[in-house]
Amino acid sequence: MSARVLGFCGTAKNTGKTTAMKAVMDAAYAKKLTVALTSIGFDGELADHVTGLPKPRIHALPGTVAAVAERCAAESGAGIEILRRTDIETALGKVVIGKVRKAGLLLLAGPTKSADIRRVRLMLEEMGCDLILVDGALNRVAPMVEADGIVLATGASRERDIALLARETAGIGVVYDLPVWEGGPAALAAGERDGRIIRAGSILDEEMALALLGRLTDRTEAVFLEGIIGEKGFAALLDKGLERLRGRRLIMLDPIKMLVSGSPGNPRRYLERLAAGGVQLLVSRQVPLRLITVNPFYPLYRVATHDYEAAYVDKAELRRAVAAAVKAPVINVLEESEEEIFAWALPEWPNTGQAGA
Repeated sequence: MSARVLGFCGTAKNTGKTTAMKAVMDAAYAKKLTVALTSIGFDGELADHVTGLPKPRIHALPGTVAAVAERCAAESGAGIEILRRTDIETALGKVVIGKVRKAGLLLLAGPTKSADIRRVRLMLEEMGCDLILVDGALNRVAPMVEADGIVLATGASRERDIALLARETAGIGVVYDLPVWEGGPAALAAGERDGRIIRAGSILDEEMALALLGRLTDRTEAVFLEGIIGEKGFAALLDKGLERLRGRRLIMLDPIKMLVSGSPGNPRRYLERLAAGGVQLLVSRQVPLRLITVNPFYPLYRVATHDYEAAYVDKAELRRAVAAAVKAPVINVLEESEEEIFAWALPEWPNTGQAGA
């Protein structure tokens, strides 16, 4: 069985992403699985740099494998034995792969590109890792296409208006429910040859959207988008080309390509307008949204003392509202056991695994 890759994304700071990741990691330890950790970008601060409130820490046990930037390996509290050096560049040095020999806190910063995440995954599989946990965020979600599943953390720190937060989360959820295009490389190539399919890269602005629309012919049945659709590009397609796209299919490589297009609430509006305009949106590959965790906590600014204190919205109402708005399971990560969270996030996992050494 090849390694499973599970990505963790937060819609904002303090939404509980690290807590969810730690729960899955600790359950994996209990199952004697060899766990690997990496991150898209940087995490690992001991306290929120804005509010000063404590943040959950990634505490790694001996046997854990880490794919992190050189500075992270050197400055982490965990004792790391470097096993492999790569040529993958980050702002904190090249990525190294090491094994934790002394338990302690890990600073996580790793690859920032999909291709590099893919390379790291292969290296970690070669080293016998069973489960690879990838730390990320909604504003650096693009490389998560390499994951086998996503855990999304949201909560009052993102938006204290529970109804609004539920609608926004629903907007994210529908992207992960897009139908999958059944065609493959051969069907794409054949469609290009006879003019039924137009292949395009990213659509970032109005000019690029208009150029794509100009390529449509009477024979065009589908547009295959290999890159992202930016907020301005999507708006232009809808405002300028909805009539021209009517009756055709828009196929994207994966749902992640939509989640980088501005506000998390945008995709749902885009999908509604496409559907109303008779345009079907599909993805070539779906990335399952395994679990949504909700956190009632938010940092409340105190004017008198110019600092923050912990505050909370109604946790039961928060969970009910989000659960009613999405198809994925919704939990309060602090109210479930580590074993239950692991089962939600990785339902296909066998009962036993190989112990790390």
